[in-house]
Order: sequence, then C-alpha cells, then structure tokens
Amino acid sequence: MDVQSALSVDFQMAIARVIACRYGDGGLYLPREREPAAALALAMRAGFVSEDGFVTRKGRSLLARFDL
Repeated sequence: MDVQSALSVDFQMAIARVIACRYGDGGLYLPREREPAAALALAMRAGFVSEDGFVTRKGRSLLARFDL
C-alpha cells in the first residue's frame, strides 16, 4: 500500500491546502498567520514536498485532485 492511499481524505486535503501555497517556481510560500506545520511535515515525509520546500510531481498530482 502506498502512502497516498493510506492517508485519510482529511490529511490529503490538509496537504493539498499546504501545496496550494506554491508560487510559479514550485516553492512553497506559507503565510505567517497560518502555520500548517503538521501538514507540511506530513507532506514532506510522504514525498509531496521535497526537503528543499518544493512541490514534487506527486504533490502536483494530489493538488490536481482537489478544487482549491
């Protein structure tokens, strides 16, 4: 079972919201007033965001499934 299928829909949505804060270069620019540290850590651990803070192909695929 891969990580994406093991994640609940709530966690997938939280990760998608974090990934939606990306800029044209693929980097994440999170607003200070909203600190989604747990979702960001999970996104990085699951491979949706690289260690450098850039959205991966897997992350873009997840984001495409949600209408944010």
